Amino acid sequence: MENKFEVLHRLVLKMPRFLEKVVAAILLVGVTYSCIQLGMHVLAFSNLEFNVYVEDILVTAFNAVIVIEFIRMLIKHSMNTIVEVLIFAIARGLVVGHEEPLAELLRIACIAILLVCRKFLFHEFDFQEEE
Repeated sequence: MENKFEVLHRLVLKMPRFLEKVVAAILLVGVTYSCIQLGMHVLAFSNLEFNVYVEDILVTAFNAVIVIEFIRMLIKHSMNTIVEVLIFAIARGLVVGHEEPLAELLRIACIAILLVCRKFLFHEFDFQEEE
């Protein structure tokens, strides 16, 4: 009887890992499609104003990069990938957002704090992938 519980326990422990990989695969299909759409959009040379055109491309590209980093985070499970996702998400707001200077300064401070944490608070095992 105990043997069945051990098998069930191992299955329950492995299920979240498997589901994370399924979600990552679904996101990978979506981001691949998004990258193809981005390439087609760049080559289409739409009749939008140049500033709007470039901003649209930047927003789409940053979204794709953030999703790619998020997929890495789902697969690798390391503190380093989590911080990278946060840095890209905050940087996206800096590059494509049109906010007040105080909000932008706050974003820059957040990125600086994340980089300092990564430099001085992480140990060698934080950069390694969880098994």
